[in-house]
Amino acid sequence: MRLAVIISSLLGWPLLQDLLSQGVVAGVAVPASGREEASRLSELLTQAGTPPRQLARRGLGPALAGWVAEVQPTAVLVLTFPWRIPAAVLALPPQGFINVHFAALPGYRGPEPTFWQLRNGEPAGAVTAHRMAADFDTGPVLVATPVPIGPHDTHGLHRAHLALAAVGTGRQLLDALRAGEPGQPQDESAARYWPRPGLPDLCLDWQEPAESLARLVRAANPWNRGALAELRGQPLRVLSATVRPETVAAAPGTVVLAAPGQALLVACGAGQVLQLDIVALDEGYFTGGQLAGMGVQAGEVLGTLLQAAPA
Repeated sequence: MRLAVIISSLLGWPLLQDLLSQGVVAGVAVPASGREEASRLSELLTQAGTPPRQLARRGLGPALAGWVAEVQPTAVLVLTFPWRIPAAVLALPPQGFINVHFAALPGYRGPEPTFWQLRNGEPAGAVTAHRMAADFDTGPVLVATPVPIGPHDTHGLHRAHLALAAVGTGRQLLDALRAGEPGQPQDESAARYWPRPGLPDLCLDWQEPAESLARLVRAANPWNRGALAELRGQPLRVLSATVRPETVAAAPGTVVLAAPGQALLVACGAGQVLQLDIVALDEGYFTGGQLAGMGVQAGEVLGTLLQAAPA
């Protein structure tokens, strides 16, 4: 078994390390994207004695075809990649291209599924290895490893769990490839493609219930530096928040308690309450109690960065 591996995220690094230790890696490639993560991977691979091939977006198809012809892999394993791989290239290795998707399929296709799984309150994510087809995140599934999402897991913490779980997925994948398993076709009736989150997806709407807002906060920490709100006309990022048991008769977004050094509580939809634990302003990171100590008072209203479109 010889695998060529394409990797663009440190999310796949533990799995790649395990494959390297097993001696099944014929070659590694990274995108020449100029992103810090890709550069860091190149450094790590060079230090490990496996300098990677650099792949550019322009001319990607011929470059991949030449690389496959050179290293002669049984299959090409893709551990995240920012660009569409031309369909004509997918059938070149004997066992084709295999994508490792760090989410459950077919329900969470797309480039940022971790955000959406946390945002939607899913009890588990997954590491899914599937044969690649022309469309993103389609093709028969070879291995799927469920990964629980804890009630306090952030985006970053769940990604760490996914990265570790992928090692076991990779070992099962090798067994499946050696056995020549075709994989299980995905149920297209259950499929959904989730786009990359935009500004409206990242803004706190205080009309929502407290638990929904807390999920958004966790889903946006740390990659977006938190969920977005507005305080006195400037952006406020919420990185950690706790749902409180009490209810209040106050308009959503209203600060209902501002206790310096202790807590900052905000009214949400249905009279629920959200405690802001850690926030960020241009001036730095603060606890809710510190924000109260800086002069935020009960009765002030936190806004949203979303503005109604002009008539």
